[in-house]
Amino acid sequence: MKKMNKGKLAAKFSASNIIWVLFRFILLLGLSYVIISPFLQKISAMFMSLSDLQNPTVWMVPLNPTFDNIMRVIEYGEYLPAFFNSALISTICAVLQTFTCCMVGYGFAKFKFKGRTFFFLMAVLTIIIPPQTLYLSMYMKFRYFDIFGLFELFGIGNIKLVETILPSTILSATALGLKNGLYIFVMRQFFKGVPHELNEAAWVDGCNPIRAFFSIMMPLAKSMLVSIFLLSFAWQWTDTFYSGLFNRSMVVLPMILNKVTRIATEAITTGTMMSSVMQNTAVIMIIAPLFVFYLVFQRKLIQGIERSGIVG
Repeated sequence: MKKMNKGKLAAKFSASNIIWVLFRFILLLGLSYVIISPFLQKISAMFMSLSDLQNPTVWMVPLNPTFDNIMRVIEYGEYLPAFFNSALISTICAVLQTFTCCMVGYGFAKFKFKGRTFFFLMAVLTIIIPPQTLYLSMYMKFRYFDIFGLFELFGIGNIKLVETILPSTILSATALGLKNGLYIFVMRQFFKGVPHELNEAAWVDGCNPIRAFFSIMMPLAKSMLVSIFLLSFAWQWTDTFYSGLFNRSMVVLPMILNKVTRIATEAITTGTMMSSVMQNTAVIMIIAPLFVFYLVFQRKLIQGIERSGIVG
């Protein structure tokens, strides 16, 4: 009798487990479809001709596939020059941000000095303050660039740095660039988890703080440095604020969307459907390199986030 009851109970739990597993599978499948389906439709539309777009029976799979949309974005949007300009700016800024934020985070975590808490709060506060509030002041600072009035004092005069990559480079090199407050916070959390005895042992062996940082701390933070670099590169790649503020005459990838939209509306066709497809094609071509970048370095990125000290 007891064996029969146990058998019924096991069968009951087994059936409920199967139902729960099926429910979760269907739920996740539905959510995945809702999230992924728009992207698949946009990718499919990249290869559709105008006749496919106007054909109501065509869905997802084009009947007359073409690369015209991609070629138009490359030609009219100046995609290749924009790609190389974005790659140059993003790489320089990401390298500088990674190095400077690592040094600042290390200083906040391992050195005690007056005002440390205040300065750290100011760094974190930059995450909250929208950069649009500093738009005019940042533009005027680099439009009439001077260092404490020294250029004016020695008769050099103000230097115009806008329309170059120097403003973004200077901001990144001084830990004031895009999202730098977040990177400083992450690096501080990581270095706080590193035992201070490592520093003390290095100092006893004759290492000064700078040598200890480069010889011991930076190798330990390798995975974090890769994560910071990837995040910085990705945000800089799709940035429109600093690009529109400092590099208006330089074509970069986020800026080709407006150009493609205008040309698609005026020169290529007057149909709003084709204009929308051209916009979608430009957006996908902008983020496609980041997707490939993530696929290559996703393991390093996940490892860095796990070791950041924020989770747990």
